[in-house]
Amino acid sequence: MASTAAVTDDSVAVAARRAAQVAIAVGDRVTVRVWREPGYSDSLTVDDRGEVVLPRLGPMRVAGRTISSLQDTLRSRYAEYLRNPSVAVTVYRRVGVQGEVKKPNLYFVDATMTLREVIALAGGITENGNPDHVTIVRGGQPIPLGKWTEGGPASVDLRSGDQVVVGRRSWLSRNVLAVVSTAGLVMSVLLPVLRNNK
Repeated sequence: MASTAAVTDDSVAVAARRAAQVAIAVGDRVTVRVWREPGYSDSLTVDDRGEVVLPRLGPMRVAGRTISSLQDTLRSRYAEYLRNPSVAVTVYRRVGVQGEVKKPNLYFVDATMTLREVIALAGGITENGNPDHVTIVRGGQPIPLGKWTEGGPASVDLRSGDQVVVGRRSWLSRNVLAVVSTAGLVMSVLLPVLRNNK
């Protein structure tokens, strides 16, 4: 039981460290929750100027700030109106997942999620998908990831507006059984004919 708790604590600590490093960007959805204060809580999209309009505080520039930095700032700013406010900030990226996944769609994903987790959210790679042919399209430019499942950039930071595209396996690799069985059938027909011609 203690080992399960230790693993959970480690996972929470890793997620917290990752959240401390993630920078908020234009297009992200920022969710602010102030405990027991629904009037101060909201979900907002970072505009082209890098700002959100927060309840009671008004416009605030958040682009380029880390999640933990924004959380600390909001806690101190809301302390002017509330006694010891408990503030939680979650940032979601708007990411499209397309190609050979089971549920292609546009997703709002937690900014701390890895590429592997985002693909899993889209149902995982289909049987025709090629895990070694995953590309991120960012600003119209493709970024091929290569063999990311073998220790490559599986934890690449996704940005709002990114498109994750999972490619297909080659026709031959998808139809290898049909090719082998057809070749076997052809050989079983040709061998007797060749023997009879000798």
